[in-house]
Amino acid sequence: MNKKLLELHFIVILLAFTAILGRLCSLSSIGLVFWRTLFAGLGLLILLFYNKINVKLSVKDTIQLVWVGIILGLHWICFFYSAKVSTVAISLVTFSFISVFTSLLKPFFIKNSIKPQEVLLGLLATGGMALILGFEYKYITGILFGLASAFLAAVFSLYNARLTNKHPSQLISFYEIATASVLMALIMLFKNGAIDVSFNGLDLLWVMILGLVCTVYPHAKMIELLKSIDVFTANLSLNLEPVYGIIMAYLIFGNDEKMSLGFYIGTLVLLGSVILDLFLKPKVKI
Repeated sequence: MNKKLLELHFIVILLAFTAILGRLCSLSSIGLVFWRTLFAGLGLLILLFYNKINVKLSVKDTIQLVWVGIILGLHWICFFYSAKVSTVAISLVTFSFISVFTSLLKPFFIKNSIKPQEVLLGLLATGGMALILGFEYKYITGILFGLASAFLAAVFSLYNARLTNKHPSQLISFYEIATASVLMALIMLFKNGAIDVSFNGLDLLWVMILGLVCTVYPHAKMIELLKSIDVFTANLSLNLEPVYGIIMAYLIFGNDEKMSLGFYIGTLVLLGSVILDLFLKPKVKI
């Protein structure tokens, strides 16, 4: 496995930890996304000034990034809400459906034909998801929001794959994350008339780690990696999130994260789709 793929899987580990941090934090899903994106946006802004990157964009490019930022914000709401109403494992495994959505949507974003191997891997991932859904129907709300999160993430990553060669990755991340933060603030003000500041215990610490460690680096680095790694391969690798996340969640939350045998079999099927992709695409353009 080359350096780019190792960096990709390190990002996957960090992303797997976000669901755990989301469950540890007592803030609402919208409040959690707001504070996460606020800290991440400030961190990215500092990096932009440090690297002397011009933050000014044309009106057309700004509108594009704002649109993608809205999709990103909605994705994070669905993701964290899924973890809160079900389990960390459910939110992570349903998010793995991103590879299926990517294979279906990719031809509409990138002008190429549907690749049989991607359809095969997508069907394999679907089979794994069917096993999981069949044994964990009591978490139907969490499953549906997790699937919505995966769909929005697939759309988000496909848009970003088209933007990677136009602007620096940190600049793209800043505009998208800043947009998500503004969107969350508007939703809270419209819904409750105020920003959620109901921090309890270690909430502020969890949100800072979530924003600065698990958002700034993974988000900017993923956009950079999309320049050399196929978007389907990148999203399929995200199927490993449940594997890393389930292990960490069980160590932290114990039996609260214990699932059925069918759930783990389905997760192994999803993992198999990632391994097969590595064999089917042994060479990655760097």
